[in-house]
Amino acid sequence: MAEETKAKKPGLFARIGKWFRELKSECRKIVWPTRQQTVNNTLVVIASVVVVGVFIWVLDIVFGFGIQSLLAHFAA
Repeated sequence: MAEETKAKKPGLFARIGKWFRELKSECRKIVWPTRQQTVNNTLVVIASVVVVGVFIWVLDIVFGFGIQSLLAHFAA
């Protein structure tokens, strides 16, 4: 029984070759974005990073001021 399943299993190089053939086949199916889509998506990502960065910066200032106020209140 074990000999039958071992005989049906392809060798290492056959499996590697099959993997590369399938990889090549899948790469042919890729639809790449146009240059304009890439530029647009890049600008959206940059704008999002800036907005989130500013939001975190403002929260840092607000919380920092709040903590300083609390410390000053309890220290006095």
